[in-house]
Amino acid sequence: MSTKLRATTRYLLIDQLKMLGAAALTIIGLFMVLPFLFALVSGNLGNFSFSNTFGNFSWGFLLGMFLFIANSLTYDSFKLLIQNGISRKTFWSAKVLVVLMIAFAGELVSALYYYGISAPLRGLSMHAALMNMPYSLYANFFGSNVLVNVFASLIFNAIFLTGVGLTGMAVGSILALFSKWTQRIVIVVTPILGLFLLGFLISTTNTGDGYSSYDFTGFVNFLKFLVGYPQHGPATTGYFNPAMPTITMLIGCAIVGAIAYFFNQKLKIKN
Repeated sequence: MSTKLRATTRYLLIDQLKMLGAAALTIIGLFMVLPFLFALVSGNLGNFSFSNTFGNFSWGFLLGMFLFIANSLTYDSFKLLIQNGISRKTFWSAKVLVVLMIAFAGELVSALYYYGISAPLRGLSMHAALMNMPYSLYANFFGSNVLVNVFASLIFNAIFLTGVGLTGMAVGSILALFSKWTQRIVIVVTPILGLFLLGFLISTTNTGDGYSSYDFTGFVNFLKFLVGYPQHGPATTGYFNPAMPTITMLIGCAIVGAIAYFFNQKLKIKN
């Protein structure tokens, strides 16, 4: 690792950790204080429990939202670093390293909170807590050793979070090419167009009697393949194969990372 890459990575990492800390404190404050105030005003303070409220907090969701939003904010850090002699390639490489570090370290912290604090507060064993996660489809794939399955879930979730962060980088690099006014238009219009497209697809594929006018068997089988649907035997929760979704996520990470790199090379300092 070159000196410039190390220094850039350190700068971006510290900057994002400060943002993450501020975001975490804000969300925790809202998550804890607002329910308390609501219980106080409504006269149900006796039914309010700080431990239950804190135990239900989702660090993983907060981390995913942060990685996407923080890495979509591209232009200001790009402008500062480019003006200080940092190349576009070094800037992109440093951002990728920061995404990886925060995704994997953040997932570890999230897991320690979930299994060490949240699960005991909710009266859940480690295996029961694992079965309450999205990873529950694969929770027993590596046998009866719950620690092995928990470790596999950490890697799986960290790869997913990495993809979320890289997607934020790609979106931010694309948006940074436009003016702020155009960025606002894109941010507002894109979800609306997405909803219209979804509605159009639903209306064109539905005959009105609850059945589709198209045969989606092939598409459904492809989705089953991607999520690791068992090839033989019953599709029991916990025994899906995580290999294919993991490979799919890695390929997705490579694709969005390449998109971020391509548009990152197009960035210019605006007047």
